[in-house]
Amino acid sequence: MLENLFECKRSSLDARFTLKGSVPHYAPDRTFDTEHIRLDLRLDIPRKTLQGICTTSLSVLAEGAEKLVFDAVNFKIASVRSKGRSLKFENDGKKLAVLLPAPACRGDKMDIAIQYKVIQPKLGLYFIGPDRGYPKKPVQVWTQGEDEYARYWFPCHDSPQDRTTTEIIVRVPKGFTAVSNGRLVRKSSQGRETLFHWKQEIPHATYLVTLAVGEFSEIKDAWRGKPVLYYVPKGREDDARRAFGKTPKMMEFFSQQIGVPYAYPKYAQVAALDFIFGGMENTSATTQTALTLHDERAHLDFSSDPLVAHELAHQWFGDLLTCRDWSHAWLNESFATYFEALFTEYDKGADEFALELRQNEEIYFEEDRDHYRRAIVTKTFKQPSDLFDRHLYEKGSLVLHMLRGILGDRDFWKSIGTYVRDNRGKVVETRQLLDAIEKATGKNLSKFFDQWVYGAGHPEYKVRYWWDARKKEAVVRVLQTQATNGETNLFSLPIEFGFRWGKTEKRFKEIVDKKSHLFRFKLRGEPDVALFDPDHKILKKVEFPKSEAMWVRQLIQDPHILGRVDAAKALGKVGSPAVVEVLAKTILTEKFWHVQGEMAQALGQIRTPAASQALLRAHSDIVHPKARRAILYAMGEFRELSVRDRLLKTYEEEKSYFAYNQAVRALSRQGDPSALAVIERSLKRESWNDVTRSGALEALTALKPADVVARLKKHTAYGVPDTRRMTAIRCLAQVGVGRDDVQDHLIGLLNDPYLLVQMAAVRGLTQMGDERAVPALQKLAKGDRDGRLLRSAQEAVEKLKKGIEDEPKKNGNGK
Repeated sequence: MLENLFECKRSSLDARFTLKGSVPHYAPDRTFDTEHIRLDLRLDIPRKTLQGICTTSLSVLAEGAEKLVFDAVNFKIASVRSKGRSLKFENDGKKLAVLLPAPACRGDKMDIAIQYKVIQPKLGLYFIGPDRGYPKKPVQVWTQGEDEYARYWFPCHDSPQDRTTTEIIVRVPKGFTAVSNGRLVRKSSQGRETLFHWKQEIPHATYLVTLAVGEFSEIKDAWRGKPVLYYVPKGREDDARRAFGKTPKMMEFFSQQIGVPYAYPKYAQVAALDFIFGGMENTSATTQTALTLHDERAHLDFSSDPLVAHELAHQWFGDLLTCRDWSHAWLNESFATYFEALFTEYDKGADEFALELRQNEEIYFEEDRDHYRRAIVTKTFKQPSDLFDRHLYEKGSLVLHMLRGILGDRDFWKSIGTYVRDNRGKVVETRQLLDAIEKATGKNLSKFFDQWVYGAGHPEYKVRYWWDARKKEAVVRVLQTQATNGETNLFSLPIEFGFRWGKTEKRFKEIVDKKSHLFRFKLRGEPDVALFDPDHKILKKVEFPKSEAMWVRQLIQDPHILGRVDAAKALGKVGSPAVVEVLAKTILTEKFWHVQGEMAQALGQIRTPAASQALLRAHSDIVHPKARRAILYAMGEFRELSVRDRLLKTYEEEKSYFAYNQAVRALSRQGDPSALAVIERSLKRESWNDVTRSGALEALTALKPADVVARLKKHTAYGVPDTRRMTAIRCLAQVGVGRDDVQDHLIGLLNDPYLLVQMAAVRGLTQMGDERAVPALQKLAKGDRDGRLLRSAQEAVEKLKKGIEDEPKKNGNGK
């Protein structure tokens, strides 16, 4: 039924998402069912080569099968054997077809042993180590299988529908550690090498098979008697404890809430150098970017908890249960993103939880506004990585939060427990989640899923309120104003209306499902504040004008931080002297740092002398580093000498890296020449992930000295820390529009060895908007490359071409 709903909508898909070459995708056919994979491997790290034997135990699916087809990209195949006999094979560089001596019967079981070699693989397996630019870089080897890159380092049926047990036997140089899925069966010294034998005995998808090798320190923790292990570069042990230390607490929380304990014999996290994602949830052995390891100063206002919680949640949603095909990948990523926020709620409270969801909302809205709109579940895409976007992560998390709001906590958690218990060890589609909800609660939520999972967009409301004194009624007009089409329609949702008198509140719940509603609510008297969705449960955009007096009362009375945030933003647009007075007082008494930050932004927007004095008082009194960052940013809106003098006097005293950076940027935004000396000092400072130098480059870009381009170019050079290189690339694109030398420089960076630098260069060229970059970008949009790079390059080409086509319209020469 839901698939049919999708089919009828296909013609109205946003063309910005469905790039040229996009087609409907389905789980691929299989000639066999994989039962076990045994990898016996040896790494030649200097030559960036892997060789070994992949033995696949399988059961034939196709009656009369004459060949078995494996995904295998760019392998040198030495032999294929079964039961001691050599088998013929066909290898086209993408697929390996093993020819059977006689047609097989469905259900026949056999072991296929493929001896192969991979030399300098383009994807899937990464060799990290010293080179001309980074002579002191430690040696590491790590894999990255998602979405379909396992095929680049071992032959397999590389699709999430196929679940199998696995084991890895690997020999590495003495002194190195190899980490993989499951339990460590054996570790033994063999001359100059060490053998590690890992065995994963609970079936999982091939994209979750992992190997990580390096000279690691091993830090041991535990949860319910199971090993919890952190593998990090030597010397980073304290940083690892800061980054990963809450893992056992997360394991307990998730196990209790889901009702299914963590299933695997151990949980390891490996800090990988030059990792191309934040983290990857390989079964029982997550790979994390080493960039998340952080020092004590960074820990003031940076946390690895969201990343750690996200990847851990995948051990249930993605690993124990796996989407059958990538069109249903929200069952992996949306769940992990929401459970990341749920741990925030458990660990840090409701305010931090609400803020995290608001940030998810803003990230999704940006993609929906500036990039494209799509249904969360869609089969039409070019490559699977196209789906791993802000709709899949952030929007999906908010859909789950609305689901929780509609069901209530009790039924939501009953549904989640039923879903996981009924489907553990299986592949799933969205239908299984719907079935679990109905089984657990008796509720059929197909309509909700049609709107939010198989449909696209979100409601946009115009809300108008007035008080009918004669009838003692609050009158609220609600309009749904979003453009409707085949994918986005009118939404039907239960929404609460709240009315406050000081600390007292009365609420009503109504179904909002039409283009226009007029609601009337009987009250004891005119309320101080009228609220629409006071708990902020609904993913929506709202235009709700209120009087200055009501916004002030909302700022003071609303118990929900997002209500106070909205009030602060609205008052910043009003900007009256009375508003400044209220903000100046309230910012000092407000208990939550983010609301303080929004008040600071409002004062910065107002830009009066009284507003600057209020910010200076806040700067003196408020200590939370994240609030201070917002205050310092707002101070950059002012040109008063008193603000400049305060910044110059105190920027060195900032305890937080990020607050320090904001102080330096604020000085630069003021345009004061003295900022250049501050920037020079900052560029000489060592810091976590080079964050201080990166901040100095952003300040330099704001100041725009005559040599800014030449200076930024130097910081993009191979050998500079990659975090700083990517900042410099972004800054170059801001100041280099119209400059051929900057364009040529960024085109050169498209060939950089590091994927994330290449992607930064693509973004920079897109921002510069020069069509002459198209040929280089078209070249990048082909071949064996990371799917994100392929898509970003193709999107850049289409955007630049569209910019050329739109020029006559912009110049008034066309319609």
